[in-house]
Amino acid sequence: MLSPSLTALLERVSRSFYFSVRVLPEAVAAQIGLSYLLARAADTIADTDLLPASVRLDLLTELDRACAGDRAATDQLHRSLTSALSDGAVSSLPSSERTLLSVLGDCLTLLAQSSDGDRALMAKVLHQLISGMQVDLRRFPAAGSVTSADQVVTLRSLEDLDEYTYYAAGCVGEFWTEICAAHIPGLSHLAEPERLSQGVALGKALQLTNVVRDMASDLRIGRCYVPEPLLTKHGLSSERLFALTQRPPVDLTEARAMRHLTGELLALGMARCDEAWPYVLAIPTQQVRLRLACIWPLWLAVDTLALLGDVGSPLLTPDQPVKVTRQSVYSLLAGSSAVTLLGRALGSDRWLDSQFQERKVRALRSLEVRS
Repeated sequence: MLSPSLTALLERVSRSFYFSVRVLPEAVAAQIGLSYLLARAADTIADTDLLPASVRLDLLTELDRACAGDRAATDQLHRSLTSALSDGAVSSLPSSERTLLSVLGDCLTLLAQSSDGDRALMAKVLHQLISGMQVDLRRFPAAGSVTSADQVVTLRSLEDLDEYTYYAAGCVGEFWTEICAAHIPGLSHLAEPERLSQGVALGKALQLTNVVRDMASDLRIGRCYVPEPLLTKHGLSSERLFALTQRPPVDLTEARAMRHLTGELLALGMARCDEAWPYVLAIPTQQVRLRLACIWPLWLAVDTLALLGDVGSPLLTPDQPVKVTRQSVYSLLAGSSAVTLLGRALGSDRWLDSQFQERKVRALRSLEVRS
């Protein structure tokens, strides 16, 4: 379904997610890869702060309609993007993202040529993702041009955070589950409500990890995804967090409060990882490729949460982003592949589950607040 050039572009723009896309069963790899390219294009439009927010909102609306099959919207989107690209408004984008926007029409053509069932599922998840991006653009009007702490906008509740993680990634877990259940023999049970919920939890776990890891960079563009009640509970504010991106705390009491706050967020992320793990085990042991496609991002999230717990708070080292090393990633890929293949050979989840539990214990220990 994807041409060699689009496959190569997918590798360039999908970062670590490409590991999972590459190992997916052929029955679903193209649909998920195409959906990712379209979602990544939407994300590029949403984050291009050289264009006014109102223009980006209009472009996203046109893209949403185009994904739904509106030919007029597709033509208008092409004209709008051509104008934006020719005006040089996105000239500062990485070359891979400029290329992605230039082939967006090809991606939309492939979407239109998909089967009715696949097209409906892809259009649905893209609508959800784009809607979430539009909410963010309206919620954070100063994003990209923040010069003072009073421009930072904070989520109002834990419910807002849960909604954000659903529209940013939880809906992807839902889509992933539905399309796999539709195309891979023996996986119809994944479409049951309990498994769909676990698939959503997997996506939310990944996004919660991003929320904590990217706290400093988000604050610097006016976005505080830490809900107000959590900030108040620990005697903090979004204004103070913004200041900490410029200079880490020297007061021990404040540093301790940051660790407590981060610990709560990390514990929430670990709870989502734990909720998602039965989803992986529900995939038959014979489906090694699909299992690995789910294991890799989930275990990487657990390891990232553990590293964040070790640091205490990303705002204690705002200019040194916490990141799992490349060597550790390759070790994760190799170790998980070996134990998954062993599970298929013996028809048992014993060793796979044991490795996850060890990772979980390591992460939970790191979340203990250090005084």
